[in-house]
Amino acid sequence: MRSDHASLDLEIGQALNGFPINLLKVYPRSFSKVNGLTYGLIRIPQGKKLAIVGDKPAILADPFRGKIFHGPSVLKLCGLSSENTQCLMSLFPYTKPIPLLNLKLTTIGTGDRLGVATPGHLRAVRKFHARPVLAQQSVRENDQTGRNYQGVVRDAAWGIFQENYRKGYGADGDHLKSLHEIKTALDAGVSMITLDLSEKLNPEAFQDSGEVIERKFKREISRETAKALSRCFLEKEFHFEGPHGDCRIRFTEESLKRNALLYQKAIDFTEEVFEWIRSRKGCRSAVDFEISIDETPFPTSPENHLFFITQLNHRGVHVDSLAPRFIGEFQKAIDYRGDVKAFREQFYQHSLIAQYYGNYKISIHSGSDKFSVFPEIGKLAKDGVHLKTAGTSWLEAVRLIAQKSPVLYREMHQFALSAFPEATKLYVVTTDLTRIPRLESLRDEELPELLEQEDSRQLIHITYGFLLNAKNREERFLFRDRFFSTLNQYEEDYWSRLERHFGNHLISLGVKKEKVHDSHQPDIH
Repeated sequence: MRSDHASLDLEIGQALNGFPINLLKVYPRSFSKVNGLTYGLIRIPQGKKLAIVGDKPAILADPFRGKIFHGPSVLKLCGLSSENTQCLMSLFPYTKPIPLLNLKLTTIGTGDRLGVATPGHLRAVRKFHARPVLAQQSVRENDQTGRNYQGVVRDAAWGIFQENYRKGYGADGDHLKSLHEIKTALDAGVSMITLDLSEKLNPEAFQDSGEVIERKFKREISRETAKALSRCFLEKEFHFEGPHGDCRIRFTEESLKRNALLYQKAIDFTEEVFEWIRSRKGCRSAVDFEISIDETPFPTSPENHLFFITQLNHRGVHVDSLAPRFIGEFQKAIDYRGDVKAFREQFYQHSLIAQYYGNYKISIHSGSDKFSVFPEIGKLAKDGVHLKTAGTSWLEAVRLIAQKSPVLYREMHQFALSAFPEATKLYVVTTDLTRIPRLESLRDEELPELLEQEDSRQLIHITYGFLLNAKNREERFLFRDRFFSTLNQYEEDYWSRLERHFGNHLISLGVKKEKVHDSHQPDIH
């Protein structure tokens, strides 16, 4: 397999001149030569296509489905369909997602709600000692954007091919709550499952009175389990040593009962899911397994974390990452809110527990733009962190719209204001709409600045589904078509914004840059 993209750029460009197509753009990084055929991505008025150039026998034997043109050579133009994606992953194995969390380096989930951000994400990540989880979407996000997991993985795979990124990437079925959702994601080819236990937790266990806890514990926890928990936790001190100090945890009888009631159903369900995945995949390392316990009304204390993970370990359940709810607020699209010193102390304790009980990663949900705590996270967890982002790539796209198409942005902003009350049923934010400047008071050149202001950032962040799906009386999209048309027209600007933005995330985390890097050359192995 050869990947000299400069010469292939010229070769395929010259070859395409002999065919009746309106060539708008070629993507040089994607060009590769395999078995005498030249493969590369191009753009024509109908969208991106895979162009395959070579002699007739090789073209006819090629498995990709497409339209064949005859000229000085033979050209096959192929759509980026699911069927062709399977051919892509077979011919170019680096385009297939793989488990990553066991690697001793930082991983970053670069959620792409639009399916067009992957090149920008890769241009940032490839400069650092890190790996990307590119296809990261929840069921809720897919419902909001009209996508599915098969499409999410497909879009990421073609982005990988376009950028010729060969270091490996992950695909995350995020915040999955049932075996049905997990099966759907695995069938689509994801390499990571994030199990959301919010519906299996019992937060009343840390709100009820001591008397109520006693009654519930006797009713819901068997005597055998109660005795085992007592042997495991009571009259013991759990001591963790680390470079930034020690951590000591002791359980009282009441705190033990509260933890048991909080997590019992969640632990049972986690074991069920873990065994189901292992039976399906054959071994636990075939899929990254993350647990999310962050959607609770109170922070996950180190004591909670310790109880939960030790019980999973006793059942033979191994996790690759765990997402606690941290002290303070990790709201969408804005920086951390809270006491940074208190966060640092508790995050360090979480990191120590993770190192002692399996060396799994601590996962940071709603992790985008938390620049005030990134340095602490990077210093304390080092490579033991998985950062999840999602809406920040959408916001960078909207920032581009504000700059390049201010009329469209003004329409979207106004619609977002009307959709905001409904959107808050899906996301918890503290947005104050009265603090957002009125559009009529702003000049066009000032509109991009709205994406710096916290309240307007959250307004646009949580209304993405409403904006993408809004239709007029004739059932035509109000914004979607113009939105994507503008992104396509200025795609290099968009990718440059993402490259800079995600680069800032990784720099702030203290992730080391790759020793040898040429931003104009692909990674060749």
